[in-house]
Amino acid sequence: MTELTSTSQVDTPVAARFLLQGSVQGIGVRPAIARLAAELQLCGFVDNQLHGVEIHVEGGVQQIDEFAAQLEAALPPAADVHHLERVQEARLGLARFEIRHSESGGKPATPVPRDLAVCEGCLIEVLNTSGRRRDYPFTSCTNCGPRYSIIDCMPYERAQTSMRPFKFCRQCQAEFIDADDRRFHAQTNACPACGPTVWCDEPQARGTAAVEAAATALQAGRTIALKGIGGYQLLCDATNETAVRRLRDRKRRRTKPLPVMIEPPTRIDFPDALFSLANPIVLVPANCVSGLAASIHPHLNNVGVMLPTTPLHALLLMTSERPLVVTSGNVEGEPLAFENTSATEQLRELAELILHHDRQIVRPIDDSVVQASGGRIATIRAARGIAPLPLPISTPHSIFAAGGDQKSAFALANGEQAVLGPHIGDLNSLAARERFADQARSLRDFYGCEPEFIVHDLHPDYFTTRWAAEQQLPTIAVQHHHAHVASGMLEQNWLDRTVLGVAFDGTGYGTDGTIWGGEFLQATATNFQRVGHLRPFALPGGEQAVRHPWRVTLSLLTETFGGAAARELLRERADSKQIEPLTRLVERRRSGPITTSAGRLFDGIAALLLPLEDLSFSGEPAMRLESLCDVSAPGCYAFPIINEQGLLTLDWRPLVSEIVAELGRGTSVGAIAMRFHRSMAGAIAGVARQFAELPVVFSGGCFQNCLLTDLMRAEFINSPQPIGLPSTIPAGDGGLAAGQLAVAAARLDRGDLRGGSQKCV
Repeated sequence: MTELTSTSQVDTPVAARFLLQGSVQGIGVRPAIARLAAELQLCGFVDNQLHGVEIHVEGGVQQIDEFAAQLEAALPPAADVHHLERVQEARLGLARFEIRHSESGGKPATPVPRDLAVCEGCLIEVLNTSGRRRDYPFTSCTNCGPRYSIIDCMPYERAQTSMRPFKFCRQCQAEFIDADDRRFHAQTNACPACGPTVWCDEPQARGTAAVEAAATALQAGRTIALKGIGGYQLLCDATNETAVRRLRDRKRRRTKPLPVMIEPPTRIDFPDALFSLANPIVLVPANCVSGLAASIHPHLNNVGVMLPTTPLHALLLMTSERPLVVTSGNVEGEPLAFENTSATEQLRELAELILHHDRQIVRPIDDSVVQASGGRIATIRAARGIAPLPLPISTPHSIFAAGGDQKSAFALANGEQAVLGPHIGDLNSLAARERFADQARSLRDFYGCEPEFIVHDLHPDYFTTRWAAEQQLPTIAVQHHHAHVASGMLEQNWLDRTVLGVAFDGTGYGTDGTIWGGEFLQATATNFQRVGHLRPFALPGGEQAVRHPWRVTLSLLTETFGGAAARELLRERADSKQIEPLTRLVERRRSGPITTSAGRLFDGIAALLLPLEDLSFSGEPAMRLESLCDVSAPGCYAFPIINEQGLLTLDWRPLVSEIVAELGRGTSVGAIAMRFHRSMAGAIAGVARQFAELPVVFSGGCFQNCLLTDLMRAEFINSPQPIGLPSTIPAGDGGLAAGQLAVAAARLDRGDLRGGSQKCV
């Protein structure tokens, strides 16, 4: 609380109210406003409300005008003001300016503050000083620390977070009320005398001793688990091949790349996203980080790196003196562990030592993943620091969008705001499905969202489709690729336009009951027309073809050359006893479902060039194919566009024929891989040029391929045709719910749905 002198003697005292809306809570906005008011000798108050930050100021007219002029510039860098309103108010006769605390209740209209990585100022206190916060793992200020993961309800106040049990000591209280202190009204403020504590049970140790025990274990090549901001994580020495392989075996993560935490490098060598307070995992060229174990990122030419999330991570990095693997605390496919008691049970077979702490995680959340792609930073996984992600959807309706079954994330609108929730994961296990249901219930309660409609994918066998039907509410089914395109339209602010949507991914249920995945849609926010696709091909064995991509290669070769030639070309790649009958079934179109999937085409080409017998994780063949590319290799292959009764078809058979011929001539697989990518980009651009009057939106998991996205950007560099490349909303299924929500809201707002179950196709 700041005592103030009297108001201006020149101006007649007046009062004004300001309302700030946007990302304005949990990042030091109120302290910044209080400092500005003190400088201008204004009385009044600032308050967090469900609809934003409300300011009441009293003083001279010139003072208040100056306050208005300086307000936005005085806010912290992380503030993002979407709306600023000023109205005249009656004076209350206040004698000072104060920060007030608000009560909870109602639907929040302001974005929820997101978790922020430890800032440089706090790191200096923890690592480089002899002050009272030296080595304290929970040091934070108004610029950093947990937010979303610890909040019970809005507005954001300490009493409504899991910091509530930790009462300020005298020194922390003094910082909290000092307008000149970095921790002025920092809701997560704490120190060793009054804040959370870290400990381990084996060996028994607390505080600094526990951190030292964990660092010693890491140096000895052991795996540890620690409770981070949003859940438990598994850590090991990223330079120790034996340690990394042991962690992989325990986590059952055979080849999927592992993220690495490093000390801050030279900024010029890395994307700016690495240094942001969102603290995502950032994909960078593997040669940016030296000395890593080979099994960190097998067969890939990039690696995921991140900076320390918390002082605890920074202490472990400094003490162990090496880069560390920091991956989610779970067995692959299971949900993230986040509660002390259950984590001990879940992780005791995975780690030799577990670091717990006593600050409750209210809302579990994994790490975000981003990459530089198409001239921008593109989100691969929206989680800690990025989600909940505000969406520019304005609707009076309360809607819940369930997303898909892979890379699951849901979205909701509560009539006041719309958001894409954090990444949950694949919904293949019972535990993962239970986590989805728990999170859906929790976020609906948190946002005060009592849905009028549940939106889901068109696929009848998705868990999310069945879950939606069980909610006993009207449902809206949105076709998979229309949702992908709508998410891109939403990001580009093109929901009021007709676009050409290019939706390339692995699997999506089509309106004709077949598997789509290489689609060109002429789309609006409410509907679409399929105007083109990849030439269909069979998936021998259905799901078996997804797990064993040589089956896709067999299908492509059989369609291109015939069964006998396909068998000969593949005789050294797979079991001949399987190839013979499968080839006959493919020739008769009885081997499995038919698809137009671009993701499966990538799989089939990858398995033609590489010894890929089975998959370890989704997207592995395409990622390996991208890493294989020799970007200096010129040329491309024929990829003709055929008009079949008004529907454009990209015929991949000439491309496959040329690739086989090049393999026969001994052309390097790196050159072939590059030409394949360039051919794909050229064919997509060729279709787009036939719709030159429409802007083009790219979405679907295939556009998480950095090289393909860069090639698409190059295809349109001199074209007047606008293009929308993926950015903040994930291009893969993690962004599906955002598109579902946009489609449903548009149809509801237009009056197309008036209750009952509906299909949006």
